Amino acid sequence: MNAGPRRRRTPEQARAEILDAATDLIARHGPDGVGLRRVAEAVGVTHGLVTHYFGTYHALVRAVLERENERKRELVRERLRADGRVPYADGMTRVLFEILADERYVRLWTWSQLHDWDVEKAPDSPTDLSRLVDAIEDGVRSVLPGPDGPDRTRIEMVVLLAMSGAYGYAIGRRYWLADLGHDPDDPGRDEAYRAALSSVLATHLEGVTP
Repeated sequence: MNAGPRRRRTPEQARAEILDAATDLIARHGPDGVGLRRVAEAVGVTHGLVTHYFGTYHALVRAVLERENERKRELVRERLRADGRVPYADGMTRVLFEILADERYVRLWTWSQLHDWDVEKAPDSPTDLSRLVDAIEDGVRSVLPGPDGPDRTRIEMVVLLAMSGAYGYAIGRRYWLADLGHDPDDPGRDEAYRAALSSVLATHLEGVTP
């Protein structure tokens, strides 16, 4: 089928559009159901151009995941800078729930945890989670320099607890709430769960013994 004349793009535009199309397709179908040719067709470019920018499909999937994770880390940094205060449990869970409102990202993240596509990553490379903790710790240190505030170990544990509670809820909430007889589209349910999770995390983050 003739798709008509191709639109001229700068290299930056072409790369960004390829990543955008790949992100949408992979989130909907999973990486195993897409491929370079399907991404090229969605953008309206040649298969060779996608290969020119990303090399292999593996590299394209990795680029999609890295870009989405970096966008979420930057969101964390922006929220911490905007707050201008110590991002204790309530602030952390608000940021996480804002991230998880993006269902496309939740699907991508869930898939990435279940499949090891980044086999070429060096063993000593920082993980996405460690970078997220770095972003949160930087926010803490920017308003509480020196020994004040929670240490790295406590921040790591709270992030692990927050992610487990928030991501698990994001994945199962619609089924669980409906099964409990609640309306899964009621935003009040999400806020009530977030407040409960924040309370539990605050206890640990602030070093309070139950």
